[in-house]
Amino acid sequence: MEIDISNLHHAYLILGERALSESLLVSVFEEMGVKEMGNPDFHAYRVESFDIASARALRECAMEKPFGEKKIFLISAERFTPEAQNALLKTLEEPGENMHFFILLREQDLLLPTLLSRVQIVKQNPQKSLLTKSSDARERGQTLLAEISAFPEKFMQLSPRDRLNFAKDFADNEESLPVFLDSLLRYLKSKDADYQTLDAVFKVRRFADDPSVMPRLVLEHLSLVLK
Repeated sequence: MEIDISNLHHAYLILGERALSESLLVSVFEEMGVKEMGNPDFHAYRVESFDIASARALRECAMEKPFGEKKIFLISAERFTPEAQNALLKTLEEPGENMHFFILLREQDLLLPTLLSRVQIVKQNPQKSLLTKSSDARERGQTLLAEISAFPEKFMQLSPRDRLNFAKDFADNEESLPVFLDSLLRYLKSKDADYQTLDAVFKVRRFADDPSVMPRLVLEHLSLVLK
């Protein structure tokens, strides 16, 4: 199953590696006209464990009407506590108007059957967009994914000065910093980077999910410390 933005379901479960799912969602949100940065209607919960406190905070937020046309909830987690799932189920049973939920998880078996019954399941494919759309739009989504995947290698090959320009362009285009850093870590590990290099990226990755963090400043910092 793919995502049809002309007939959006209120909740999707996207299965697979979380960082890749986020990169694939970039084209989905782009087609929806939704931006994450500076958007009061975009709420992201990027956590290792989605617990009852997170579920209650989400429910309170979901009870408020969106400022614009759509309100988006992104939940990216390694696991969900049973209590959180039951709380989230209540939210998905009575979704507010023009509210859409995107749950990113590795395996659907991590969710209770009652919660699974409330979502449409989408399995990621690195070679395909998540969207059901025209061939031209699908090709744009695949091109965007290829560009995002190439960012880390491109970044590491640039001179410090060119990296600063890259940081500006990255921020101006409102790309996803967590997705970039996760991809950068995978790339560095594949190249057997030394501990100091990996540690420099790990340190900024710890707080990159905070929406108040400025991607340009983070990348400018990495531009100077990475060799």
